[in-house]
Amino acid sequence: MPILNLDLYWGSRHPTTADDASRLSRFVNGLPDFDPVYRSWLDSPDAKRETVPVPLGETKAKQLLAENIARYDYPPDPWPEGGSYIWGGHAGPPPYDFRDTSVAVTRCYIGGYGKYGGSHIRMGLSDVRPSMGRPWRTSELTPLMKFAREIWQPGQMRVTFSFSNPQKIPDPTWAGGERTLEPRIGWITYLPPNLAARAKYPADVDVEALADGAALVTLCEEPFGKGDAAGLARLHALEAALRPIQS
Repeated sequence: MPILNLDLYWGSRHPTTADDASRLSRFVNGLPDFDPVYRSWLDSPDAKRETVPVPLGETKAKQLLAENIARYDYPPDPWPEGGSYIWGGHAGPPPYDFRDTSVAVTRCYIGGYGKYGGSHIRMGLSDVRPSMGRPWRTSELTPLMKFAREIWQPGQMRVTFSFSNPQKIPDPTWAGGERTLEPRIGWITYLPPNLAARAKYPADVDVEALADGAALVTLCEEPFGKGDAAGLARLHALEAALRPIQS
């Protein structure tokens, strides 16, 4: 089965207004409601060192963000504008389940601000959803995406396959002479209200309209591999349909 990643992106937010410690606490504490695999954030199967405690209080979250702040290469002084890096591997509660198919990992780049600031969370999902004994389905992932959206308010969010390649167009002003189109399209694609209002969709995708006018667009219920011609055709049709709202 393909490797699935849930990605969230949002732009620069100054730390005085970002409320990142509260958001991180709510995020960590709410994830186990979606699967028990998230009851641990660990350094490695060997060390089993906790990188983030579960549950996570706001005071501890603030401490973690401060301890893991970005630093300059030389001298290695703190670089607040670069944000903080929080990560952990998920293997459920003790004694933990470290089977390759069951382990998940989350990497959080939180709190970047200024001219080049921004934040990104990548959730590498387990190949098999441990509580179900099978891969994640879209009907199970969309509630998780709504939860993450409520907390972090990302500008972009999607679930992608490891074999997916972002769409690019020639642009001589960018390094390499091309740039990636945004928003990127995935197995499940979040469109904020301003884009959802302009979007046209192929007939065979599912579109869930959210209360504020945003939308979650899903290709199908079950994940598919890079050799699935029908799944790839559905993906490419969605990419073509959404091209007019990309930039």
